[in-house]
Amino acid sequence: MAQLKLELLERARCIYASDGPAALSMRRLAQDAGLSTMALYSYFPSKQALLEGLWLELFEALLADLLAASAGRRAPLKVMEAHLRGFLAFWEARPDQFRMIYMSTPKGIGDEAVPMQDQPVYHQLIQLERERVAACAGAAAEPGEAQLTLAAALALTKLVGYLLLVLGMPRYPLPELERLRERVVADALQGIEKSFA
Repeated sequence: MAQLKLELLERARCIYASDGPAALSMRRLAQDAGLSTMALYSYFPSKQALLEGLWLELFEALLADLLAASAGRRAPLKVMEAHLRGFLAFWEARPDQFRMIYMSTPKGIGDEAVPMQDQPVYHQLIQLERERVAACAGAAAEPGEAQLTLAAALALTKLVGYLLLVLGMPRYPLPELERLRERVVADALQGIEKSFA
């Protein structure tokens, strides 16, 4: 049963990648998998549950990559830099999945439809980023909640903004893309440092 669920998620990813978000429906997935729609509902009780399954897989993989990216680094700013670079590399290697999570809301799915904030992996990702940002405060007084939240949000905004431009508008001519990427990482790091100055 678990293997079939993984195969269904893979088929859903393929439908999304090849035909776009509007094509991903429970009926289409059931057809592609050779199941009845009712049988599919025993694995995913709703389209929201299907999307949540797709998102969970990605966030678990992202968490693993972010932990691996900083392995062996000790200095807080080096750990944070590896974290930022790992985040960009993860999504640059998965442009279709980035678009699925950050750039589309399939018809009939509202902003609250996929409640990732209730998922442990979502909390682990948030906690990891917050710990790494807080470690960059160094000898400064322990950052307050508002200061920490803002520093983490600003760094994420810079990274996602870069990815939205690069992955969301691939036809937009960006000269010196590698240099732009390096500048985004440097600016995000500098922003974190300045948050605690």
